Amino acid sequence: MGATSSNPVRRCKLLDLEERRPIKRLKKGDSAHGNGILLEDRISSLPDALLGDILSFLPTKDAVVTSVLSRRWRRVFTWVTRLHFDDSPISLCVDRPCMPDSFPNFKRFVDNLLQLCHSHNITTFRLHFGRDDLSPYKFGRCKKGCLPQLNPMHLNTWMCFPLTRGVKELDIRARVREPGKLPSALFGCPTLEVLKIDVNLHLEVPLSFCLPNLKEFNLTLPVIPDGDFATRLVSSCPSLEHLTLDGYWNPLKPIIISSPSLRRLSVMTNCFGSSYLRTEVVLDVTNVEYLMYDDVSASHYCIGDLNALVEAEINQSVPEDTLNLLWRLSNVRRLILMRECVMALHCCESEQLKLPVFRNLNHLKLGCPFFISWYTLLMELLNCAPFLETLSLLEGIVFDDGEDDEQYMEMSGQECKSWSCTPIIPSCLASNLKRISVHDYKLTEWELEVVKYFLRSSLVLEELDVALECWKSETERISLNETLQKLPRASKTCSIKVRRGD
Repeated sequence: MGATSSNPVRRCKLLDLEERRPIKRLKKGDSAHGNGILLEDRISSLPDALLGDILSFLPTKDAVVTSVLSRRWRRVFTWVTRLHFDDSPISLCVDRPCMPDSFPNFKRFVDNLLQLCHSHNITTFRLHFGRDDLSPYKFGRCKKGCLPQLNPMHLNTWMCFPLTRGVKELDIRARVREPGKLPSALFGCPTLEVLKIDVNLHLEVPLSFCLPNLKEFNLTLPVIPDGDFATRLVSSCPSLEHLTLDGYWNPLKPIIISSPSLRRLSVMTNCFGSSYLRTEVVLDVTNVEYLMYDDVSASHYCIGDLNALVEAEINQSVPEDTLNLLWRLSNVRRLILMRECVMALHCCESEQLKLPVFRNLNHLKLGCPFFISWYTLLMELLNCAPFLETLSLLEGIVFDDGEDDEQYMEMSGQECKSWSCTPIIPSCLASNLKRISVHDYKLTEWELEVVKYFLRSSLVLEELDVALECWKSETERISLNETLQKLPRASKTCSIKVRRGD
């Protein structure tokens, strides 16, 4: 007992492993006994590099704030291994300023931190600034003057900073007022595993690529370079699994992508409206599991086996090309047909609309570009998907409630009659379809007849989710909900949810 009460405080002087600093002890009075209890500050005793690793789990701005804790912590943040610079709290918009911060403050913060950084192992480097709604292919409300002013060489210095520090993930999203060139050094970093570039800069194709460990590459540019850029890039990345290419891709140039390692492929060329056909499309990606393809039609397609494909998202505008592509996708489990693709199928003559049987398909999503005959198209799709479980009409059933439009009035009458009188029930409705989602509901008779059909024909339906147009009132939502709840249903377990859209 005496040994316990007289246990002495260790006299050995514990030192910091790197800078040989004595461990700080905080003295706290014990009011009951009047004794002093020595508490060791074990966190501050850790090496700078280890503390830097710990601070790396915090947002970079928060990591910097730790410098005010004490003299010991004044420079610890300079050892962080993950840097994330984001100007999201800053509004640069000249018309709608919402924060007192300004881009010069953000620029100063980045410059100072990069200058002070001691870590030679930057595993993750993210640089996000500038608005992302100023693409010529997007309908943003901002002006060019809302973008930050930054010298191209200055931006290149920021982007290239981590390349010699063993960076594994590099994520650049930047919009500047006067775009320069994307540094070619980004394509010659052998340590990179993830590379994400979303900028309004110009890209000159590098003479060579050195990305042996790259697994994920997302590239968004105003213009994808002509020539064999994509072909050379993919062939130089033997470990590449995820590839996204988003930008204007000259329709007169071919698209050739060949890789046995790819698991996810997204190609968005921003060419719709072009009167030209792409010369050639070659996709040799036998192990791809997800395919997103949004492009004009091509004069020639060469698409290899897609037996591993699980999910596909397609946008094509020519009926024949759309049908040919769908036959290559017959193994998919999830299929998204965007608005141009749906319109192309709608334009097919009934005798030409020959779809494959999607025996694995359990989730189907459809866009809606204009007034289309859903009865003809949807019945054909449902008959070709016997095991479908979820159907989503992403942009609603009708493009507009154009009651003053002659085309709308004529097609609405035909559609209402078809849906109300048809005796046809596709096999998926009788045994598998469990969820139906309808977006942008406009409160038309046309839509109501479609909903009535699914409720009385879907024997195992569990949920009908209807989202009104966002500007519809709460009174309209309540009224529609009361109407739908009174409709007869073939499935006793079906619940109906009516909500206002986002």
